[in-house]
Amino acid sequence: MPYDIDNEIEVDNDNQDKFAGFGKETTLELVESDDGRLLLRDAEQDDIPLMTIDFSDKLKELLGSDTQAIGQHMIHAAIQVIMQKQMSQWHAHVYDKEPTHYS
Repeated sequence: MPYDIDNEIEVDNDNQDKFAGFGKETTLELVESDDGRLLLRDAEQDDIPLMTIDFSDKLKELLGSDTQAIGQHMIHAAIQVIMQKQMSQWHAHVYDKEPTHYS
């Protein structure tokens, strides 16, 4: 099933917080579990992974030690897509407001 990049992000327009609807700052870590899966998790709440990447044994054999680097690139691409969508929405909201003072 292909990922729909144009799906909408829900934003609460009634909230007075100027950062409402946007992700808060967090530190992420990419670790390899005992069974070989790559886990992306919040460094402060490491009990439940945010994302897992599981390569098949055949692919692990082909890639060797490059599975960690490929997993990092996959996560980096996902984060870039999310950030781009958030920035697009943020810019749309900023330009809709009239300035209080003109210089």
